[in-house]
Amino acid sequence: MRAHANCLENLPVYGAIVLGLVATGAGGRVFDIPAIILLAARVCQTTAHIAFEQTDRVVAFVFGFYFIQALCMFWMIGALVFGFW
Repeated sequence: MRAHANCLENLPVYGAIVLGLVATGAGGRVFDIPAIILLAARVCQTTAHIAFEQTDRVVAFVFGFYFIQALCMFWMIGALVFGFW
């Protein structure tokens, strides 16, 4: 339940980023790299939610993966806003 809810919480933010990329025609490695990192962190976060009992240590790892995703989204937003593409 938590993995599903968390994915739905982040989907609109990532969707807005993708919409901005499509609308501006931006692209390239500056967006590809954080997108791949974001996907890997998302898979790791979901796996940790599903595969392990939610102890303090697991929650810390889950938050770490979420933080990586947030950094990637901020990276992409910054690159889009400031035209680093």
